[in-house]
Amino acid sequence: MITNYIAAGVDGSPAARSALLWAVDECRIRRRTLVIVHAPDARDALLMTGRTGTKFRNLDDVGEQLLRDHAAAASARQPSVAVTTQLCRSAPADALIDLSEHAELLVVGSQGHGGSVTSSVLGSVSDRVAAHAHCPVAIVPSIRARAESARVVVGVSASCSGRLALEFALEEARLRGATLVAVSAMRDPQTAPDLTSVLDVRALQSGTILLDELESVAAAYPDVIIEPTLADTDPATALLDAARDAELVVVGCHHSDDRWSTRLGPVPSTIAHRAPCPVVVVGQRHRVPAASAPAFATDFG
Repeated sequence: MITNYIAAGVDGSPAARSALLWAVDECRIRRRTLVIVHAPDARDALLMTGRTGTKFRNLDDVGEQLLRDHAAAASARQPSVAVTTQLCRSAPADALIDLSEHAELLVVGSQGHGGSVTSSVLGSVSDRVAAHAHCPVAIVPSIRARAESARVVVGVSASCSGRLALEFALEEARLRGATLVAVSAMRDPQTAPDLTSVLDVRALQSGTILLDELESVAAAYPDVIIEPTLADTDPATALLDAARDAELVVVGCHHSDDRWSTRLGPVPSTIAHRAPCPVVVVGQRHRVPAASAPAFATDFG
């Protein structure tokens, strides 16, 4: 029975492979098992048949072959990481949200079939998963800019999800030997640029929140170099600017009570779909006891 794992949702698209490879690298860093998850889709059959020339009897055959291909790619990249697979028959988002009850991290791509952010398991589904998952969700772009330096960026706020995002980012920075860039923005997107007195008050508040939040958790990570950054812009712009040369961006997200909602909030949604590097969305976590964790049958280790 596996309880400490990272789950990667895949389909037959190139974006899935990018997310998978990032996920297996993360498993090596965190010393976790990789669970590769797939929910069969008719479009996968078209992609697989076109690539291999093989005729499949049903979607389960397509799914099993797709999982074998992804498992082989993951093991080739990180031979030391244990890899297992799961073929799900529920909707992709539901399957991933269910697995998130015991996962340490979920990983999906930012694009699905056809390169559209509104298609397949790796498109708009990623927003719904991020809005409802019980663990942090990493959204990986299909084409990633190479980081110029070891830097993890986090958006700092005084909310519960903001605190969880900061803690996650600090742990990532520690594991990667990276500098943590902690960003707080002075401008509200709704604030008129000529309201100087309002901006001065917001700057003071933002600076206070930034320092207070860092002080509350930084002592637990004495080896992490932290760069507090107070940006004279709105939160989304500040994080996107900082993300240009980062390995990872971490943002907090308020989870919706509407199980069909894909709303992450304006800042995490913007960052998730526009950042040039992987983005981890962190909301409140609801752990289920390990005794009820799922078992995975197929191992490629």
